[in-house]
Amino acid sequence: MIDIVVETKLIANYIKNLRKYFHMYPELSMQEFKTSKKIQEELKKINVPYLNEVKTEVIASIGNNQGRTIALRCDMDGLKITENTGVPYASINKGIMHACGHDAHMASLIGAAIVLKKYEDLLPGKVLLIFQPSEENAKGAKLICEHGYLDNVDEIFGLHVFTDIDCGKLSIESGARMAASDKFIIHINGKAGHAGTPHQCIDASLVCAAILMNLQSIISREIDPLDNAVVTVGHIESGSTHNIISSKAVIEGTVRTFSVSTAKHIKASIERISYATALSYGATVNIDYESSAHPAVINDINVVNTALNGAKKIFTDNTFIKTPPIMLGEDFSIYQKKIPGAFAFVGSGNDEIGCDHPNHSEKFNIDEKSVIIGTQLYLAYALEALSKT
Repeated sequence: MIDIVVETKLIANYIKNLRKYFHMYPELSMQEFKTSKKIQEELKKINVPYLNEVKTEVIASIGNNQGRTIALRCDMDGLKITENTGVPYASINKGIMHACGHDAHMASLIGAAIVLKKYEDLLPGKVLLIFQPSEENAKGAKLICEHGYLDNVDEIFGLHVFTDIDCGKLSIESGARMAASDKFIIHINGKAGHAGTPHQCIDASLVCAAILMNLQSIISREIDPLDNAVVTVGHIESGSTHNIISSKAVIEGTVRTFSVSTAKHIKASIERISYATALSYGATVNIDYESSAHPAVINDINVVNTALNGAKKIFTDNTFIKTPPIMLGEDFSIYQKKIPGAFAFVGSGNDEIGCDHPNHSEKFNIDEKSVIIGTQLYLAYALEALSKT
């Protein structure tokens, strides 16, 4: 019997320091070259074999082929954000930051690898460790699947740290957990002219504002209140100076849904509203609509039960909480289209030490105890999953 709590305590400081190392050296999607090299170095230290055949991915394996094969996944990439945390291990790569917790995920999975390798001879099967690049632009999971790394894998488990959940709490639940994420860009075409002669112009800025406001009616008046969906405009741009009426404007936004039919309805509504609003002002629009590169994260109930059964052996009952689905996207869902999988939320928030800023914030930081909890959860799931016949 492997005592997960004791084993993770023995390597706790090592894992925390690994997370700080990864935090200092973030890299963007598909550019995780130094990150990949560091992971490979850590695996070599403990004699774990791995593959690195396409980009920056690292796929390691521990155990044997006598039983089931299960996969543990973490992500590797950072974000285009200038860090403003003030911590001594802040990013030294200008304009790039681990503002989503992927540094913690990598450290946790390496921690799990250390313990699994130590007891490899006791494992009744094989554990695949997936260090996945390019989650932030939803290209990494697709790469892993297309290259065949998941062939012959029975099921997969992943996790994510969130600061809006208190450190020490876990959410491991079946059903819809994270959303599909579409993207749209609306190009507005008007007629430029002098600010003093608006009657000679078609003001793209005015059309932009009208479309922006009209889009807000989609969720409130067209979508079932019991359905979960979001339409958010994150960027608008129009004009060049104070005394010229703009001829061009751009609206960029995202749509988050759990239902394919809801996503199709919202896409049609964005197009209808944009074309009709522009027409009413004498303008025209062109719309670029990019459907989500990944579906919604839908947790398999059997994999969830496996993870819960394992976790309940080392965590107390009050550790587990219920949280509603969230509108963030996650390409772990691509794995779930291929094999059964579950994705857990790991609390990392602690307002007493300033770890209360949301993911993707320039001030994002985590309670580092969540890194150890992540390692324990990976191990708890793996051991429980391998024990199934």
